[in-house]
Amino acid sequence: MTGTDHQTAEIVLPSGNINETVSFFSDELGFQLESIFPADDPDEAIMVGFGLRIRFINNDTIHPGTISITGENSKNLRAPNGTVIQFHESNDSYSLPEGNQSIQYSKLKDGQWKIGRAGMEYRDLIPDRYGGRFIASHLRIPKAGPVPDYVHFHKIRFQMIYCYKGWAKLVYEDQGKPFIFQAGDCVLQPPEIRHRVLENSDGFEVVEISSPASHMTCTDPELDLPTREISPDRDYNGQNFVQHIAKKAEWRPWRYPGFEARDFGFFPATNGIAQASVVRSSGENEIFTAQQDTEFHFIFLLRGGMAIQIQGKDKYDLGEGDSITIPGGMEYSMNNCPKGSEFLEILF
Repeated sequence: MTGTDHQTAEIVLPSGNINETVSFFSDELGFQLESIFPADDPDEAIMVGFGLRIRFINNDTIHPGTISITGENSKNLRAPNGTVIQFHESNDSYSLPEGNQSIQYSKLKDGQWKIGRAGMEYRDLIPDRYGGRFIASHLRIPKAGPVPDYVHFHKIRFQMIYCYKGWAKLVYEDQGKPFIFQAGDCVLQPPEIRHRVLENSDGFEVVEISSPASHMTCTDPELDLPTREISPDRDYNGQNFVQHIAKKAEWRPWRYPGFEARDFGFFPATNGIAQASVVRSSGENEIFTAQQDTEFHFIFLLRGGMAIQIQGKDKYDLGEGDSITIPGGMEYSMNNCPKGSEFLEILF
């Protein structure tokens, strides 16, 4: 059976003393009485409010349940029929933890994959989540075909996806027709932009970075994508959408000799929050010592190899698919990076 304009859905709760229950839901919570039956000695009533439709009936075997309402009440309430009323703060925005920086070293061969949203497989690259401030995930969809995704958005401070392998067809709100997102490409998904993954190739893999680590993903079933309007420069909560296409990118000298980089253009699009690029070795680099005053410094090795020595710590050897975070203020050196090696770097 499918829903139509002539069908309704409702919650059924016990009535208890129906007059007291109706008065409580009306006076204390603001529900509206839609119907009551029979008039001379009522034992059934329907009330609506907060998007809920509740049918109260004279049946004590029904569990009174719990209703959660967005509000500022400091304590929960209990209705005369036994229903518990819980109040919680609105999830209209994200909460950014103070966080902490640490070395998080992730090896592909040691990774554990978990099934996440829309059937995607997730590998956590920052197990401690930087105290809840960041999450980095290696995602994959092994088999080609349509993706059981839906129009959705994220209540976030920052989110980017880098296509590591394969391709997918994506569509974004006010950004035109669906496009092919393929290996080497990167997308900045500004806060609350509506989007959807439509289909993917065999062996599709991405690296996704988000802040904060815990954030709300919401659906928007009333919006059809693509939208009629196209607005490439639209402001989404202070940020712009960016589609970086690897084949069209320009390589420029990196901040250290022996390397070049293609920058994704995130710095202006995020108003200076984040910078991201792919860096590759010319094979003529020397060992260098560096220090970054950063909130977040993440490296994911795309191909080749490299070794990173962090101040007072062990040497970390990275192979393809491995990653590491470098705490801000710590000196580090990079070596054993043969020609053609490439890594993804994100800086906050």
